[in-house]
Amino acid sequence: MNELADAHAVAGFVFVTDKSPACLKAAAVGARVTLPSFKPPWIVVDHTAERVLVARWPGRLFRAQVVSPATDEERAAMAQAADNLRPEAGYTRAIAVDLLEEISPSVLFGPHGAAVIRVIEAGLALDEKGARELASARHPAADREYSKAWDRWLAEQPKAAHYRNQDHASTLLIPGAGTSKSPIGDGFAVVWHVVRKSAQLRGRAESFAVDEDGDEVVLDPWRTAGGALLDAAMAFGAPHLVDSHAIAVLTTAWNVVSEPA
Repeated sequence: MNELADAHAVAGFVFVTDKSPACLKAAAVGARVTLPSFKPPWIVVDHTAERVLVARWPGRLFRAQVVSPATDEERAAMAQAADNLRPEAGYTRAIAVDLLEEISPSVLFGPHGAAVIRVIEAGLALDEKGARELASARHPAADREYSKAWDRWLAEQPKAAHYRNQDHASTLLIPGAGTSKSPIGDGFAVVWHVVRKSAQLRGRAESFAVDEDGDEVVLDPWRTAGGALLDAAMAFGAPHLVDSHAIAVLTTAWNVVSEPA
């Protein structure tokens, strides 16, 4: 598709977070949002919900329509925005959009996305005590059942042969295996992101270390607590991939910590 010529036909999804342009963060349904200056960062309109990148949380999700350029300046800006964008990219860079409808971001995590969001919110609210409770309650077979669920999902994907029958414990995403990056889109990555964020906000100084590659890694109890929340996200978000035994294993820590006192 020629992004400039067909801009009037482009509709899709815009995900707004605290890192989005200020004009988007303040917008509401029915508004036309135009960048104050026609330069990056552009407004990204993903053509499908599966294409939306959820790199931060929380966020708001809108159905949006790209506004066609009306002046020479706008046409030049749209041409610049479309520069080096492959036709199969799955998104359009825009300088202006109409926000048509606000919808629940749960759709980004699949048919059971509301349950995934409950797990994400639990990770966002996690403190040191909660992390220790989750870590101590995690079932010893959870890694195995989580990995098996991933392999069942990979069996359904058209380009997943290379990834089959491997250890997928702690896996967050497998881009390229299919239309989606995981059984619940970016759900696992978001769970891990919010657990790290909680560890930074409420954990101790020794909650992080630098590994041999120079990357900062989260340590226990946060690492195992994060694993327990990934388990729950798999069980609740992709129930077709787990049998009753796997559900019991993957939700052990969630049920222990979430049950009423």
